[in-house]
Amino acid sequence: MQRLYSRWLIYLVLPLFIGALVGVLILAPVNEFADFHEHRNFYGDKYGDSAWRYVAARMRQAMNGDAPWKLTFFGLTGAFLGLISGGLYSVLGRRARQIEQLQSALGQDILTLIASGEGGNLEFKSSLRWDLKKNEKNRILEGMILKTLAGFMNGEGGMLLIGVADDGEIVGIEHDYQTLKKADQDGWEVALMTLVSSKAGTANCRYVQPVFHRVNGKIICRVIVGPASSPVYVTLDGSRKFFLRTGGSTRELDVEQAVDFIASRWS
Repeated sequence: MQRLYSRWLIYLVLPLFIGALVGVLILAPVNEFADFHEHRNFYGDKYGDSAWRYVAARMRQAMNGDAPWKLTFFGLTGAFLGLISGGLYSVLGRRARQIEQLQSALGQDILTLIASGEGGNLEFKSSLRWDLKKNEKNRILEGMILKTLAGFMNGEGGMLLIGVADDGEIVGIEHDYQTLKKADQDGWEVALMTLVSSKAGTANCRYVQPVFHRVNGKIICRVIVGPASSPVYVTLDGSRKFFLRTGGSTRELDVEQAVDFIASRWS
């Protein structure tokens, strides 16, 4: 609740208040200043050819209630501009955090990451949809990928290395190519993002950034996942599920657990 209040204050109340002040204290005087110069011959004698005296007099009149519509108009105009500025600040701030996360993640050497093993913010998957044990296409593997990605998005973010076995062996993603219409790296990336879009929502694709590496002659994909700004649900087996990364694993939360977590995470 406190986080929701803080966001409401920062991105709505403050921009509206500051914008209204700017409208009344800056936009309105500037308008009067322009009006004076536009009608200088008419106002010049009365105010001694002083724009500042004219502006001060007009603002005093408005403040005293002689022209309430004028202050209301400029106050509302300023508040509207402030609201737009607050929205832009929110968007740019989120983009800056995403860029910072990407830079931090890309700064980590891929072999060092693999050697460090799986953990709270790192998981390995051998492939997107090709079952190396059964040597056949297995859609269940896609669900496991989605589960991990959603768990990271609902948590603090993380990295998923696809093409790396649980024990750190580099197996590559090339086995998946035979299941694709476009059997190459680009086709594989399209398949990954289409999977996220169709099962977790197109809007959540922005939190998923695939980066490819060639290691020991094989291609692996480092999927950098950012924390989502709202709850991410995944549609599996005809129902919407909520996953969360906790410790070194990803688990599904039941309805009560999900409601409690969402209230603490995004409220």
